Amino acid sequence: MTTSTESTLTQWRWDRFDAKKVTSVAWASRNCIGHDSHLPERHQEMQQRVLQDEKAASRIITSELHLLLHDAAHITNMTYRCKLTQQTLACINSKDIRLAWMQDGGKENLKRLA
Repeated sequence: MTTSTESTLTQWRWDRFDAKKVTSVAWASRNCIGHDSHLPERHQEMQQRVLQDEKAASRIITSELHLLLHDAAHITNMTYRCKLTQQTLACINSKDIRLAWMQDGGKENLKRLA
């Protein structure tokens, strides 16, 4: 991947972060290649960019998981009983799905969860 920041061209590897480890400046210095790759400023710049990429990837994954749970609850017609109004409502998020399971742990509801 190549990026241009204020007329400086810097490249880094496609596997630029490990989700299990913290991205340090030392890691960035080992993986930074290209123009001005030996400068500490470029290492810190790369570390910041990688940290931003990690956060963006995390947000995308979280969003997709919420969408998946919402779709699954909609397809299976999963419902829960509202504590305030005692009405039966459709599950729209993970808290609703958890509440539905806590309220009804029967076979039919467990099939929906599976």
